[in-house]
Amino acid sequence: MTDDGLFKRHVARLKNALTTHEQGTLCDFITTHTYRSGKPFSFVGHEYQEKILSDPSQNIVILKSAQIGISEMSARLALGRAALISGFSTIYTLPAATTAQLFMKTRIDPVIRSSPYLSDLVSGDVDNASVKRLGESYVYLKGAQIDRQAISVPADMVVMDEVDNSNQDVLTLFESRLIHSKYAITVKLSTPTIPDYGIALAYDQSRRQINMCKCCHCGAWFYPDYFEHVRIPGFTDDLRSITKRHFGNPNFRWTEAFVACPTCGLGVDLMPEHREWVYENPDKTFPAAGYRVSPFDCPTIIKPSALVKSSVEYERWIDFCNQRLGIPMEDKEAALSHQELDACLISEYPGGGFSTVFGLDMGMTCWMTVAAVLPDNTLIILKVIPISLYKIIEEVPKIARQYRCRMGVMDLAPYAETVFRLQQIMSNLFAGVYATGPKGLELFKVKDQGEDREKGQLEVRQVNIARDRCFDHIMMMIRAGNILKVSDSFDGEWKDHLLDQKRVREFRKDEMVFVWRKTQGEDHMHHSLLYAMVASRMLGVASGAQVAVPLVYSFRVKAA
Repeated sequence: MTDDGLFKRHVARLKNALTTHEQGTLCDFITTHTYRSGKPFSFVGHEYQEKILSDPSQNIVILKSAQIGISEMSARLALGRAALISGFSTIYTLPAATTAQLFMKTRIDPVIRSSPYLSDLVSGDVDNASVKRLGESYVYLKGAQIDRQAISVPADMVVMDEVDNSNQDVLTLFESRLIHSKYAITVKLSTPTIPDYGIALAYDQSRRQINMCKCCHCGAWFYPDYFEHVRIPGFTDDLRSITKRHFGNPNFRWTEAFVACPTCGLGVDLMPEHREWVYENPDKTFPAAGYRVSPFDCPTIIKPSALVKSSVEYERWIDFCNQRLGIPMEDKEAALSHQELDACLISEYPGGGFSTVFGLDMGMTCWMTVAAVLPDNTLIILKVIPISLYKIIEEVPKIARQYRCRMGVMDLAPYAETVFRLQQIMSNLFAGVYATGPKGLELFKVKDQGEDREKGQLEVRQVNIARDRCFDHIMMMIRAGNILKVSDSFDGEWKDHLLDQKRVREFRKDEMVFVWRKTQGEDHMHHSLLYAMVASRMLGVASGAQVAVPLVYSFRVKAA
């Protein structure tokens, strides 16, 4: 680098160090010192961004639809804060490390290259696909897949992009990097997936703001909704009924689609002068400021006709709602339903000569699921039993004897010592460990190792369980009628536990897979059912276990 270049960089760093940050200066900085297509950046067409960037809240939540410029805004946010506050560190997360590096190359780097001010701030010694140094500030790009990616670097701001496709536990670890910062800013943004999860849950627990529209004809205020307010001339059916065949009909005037006022029925003007952000829950005092950004907030870029056309371009209807409309929604692929669980309930257990097993999920209150195993591997849940952790050593063997359980599986963590103590009492009790080891279609893999004092080998009774695959299998069994439950006073709680977990998409080793994640309630009986199901498939593994004898059985379904 030339002496002139070194001098310019030195001056730029001095400017950065002397800058006094004020919230209102962020938008000014972005429009003054960042560029797009060779011209100074402008909020025209994305006016909602200025509202979000000017919000002084420490925690921001943005529930959004796709392709409306939020990620571009957040890139400029990270760079603007780094430039305006000397010594300010930002961690920007995306679901996978490769995605984060691509974001650095395609979003962060172009903004820096087009800005003389930012270019002068960047240090050549720390300038790669994972981290940038701007003056005395840093911007880290990280994937939110595994624990070790939550590096032990203190941060002043964590921007979490694509929250719903990220590992939620890892995101929590990233947030912990803010503990010692006087700023401690979090920004969460994502298209939603299912309700009560990820960005939808964060938005529900914020001061929720939506961008209302005032009809330029009658003055009525309303929040634009695709299904309620988009109209196609001559088309009176539900928008959900539109298929690809409609677009081959010359009388289908989809290109003329418009947003109609629900009061007067006339087309409205969605431009910013007719819009106003209002609180959905003005009486709440949540610390986070929430923004719901819909495609109707970019009226010059996204037309109603484009939404109509894209509604038939997704394989799943739910993907159109999540991605294009920014609406949380779930389908049968994501969760069980109340109706499906109601169908599991039977009025009495059938009796007969089958084997019984149990599954035990540990906690301050442990949940034990005792189940009968029928010849076709159908499970009949005879009892779900809450047990205090402090009585577990005494109660579990007693209940196992009462129901003559042939096999049991309980989770190893976090009370491993309790598991070992119970195994000394119960020869057919295995410690369940959620692992990535079982491959292909295997649900679990048993490790049954006897004690050998000469070899210094301890006794090990453990089963490594493919967690998500087993939960998928339980869903399949319930829908096939192969899991039934004798009705009792815990029916409602049992259903709540099985409904709390949802099947969501998440990156694993840079690949999108389905995983089961807890939402906001309790899920202990779902886990204890999983352990009972694994135990039922392990009959005969350990000494004393017996395989169920074929029998004829019958039962009566509980009346609705």
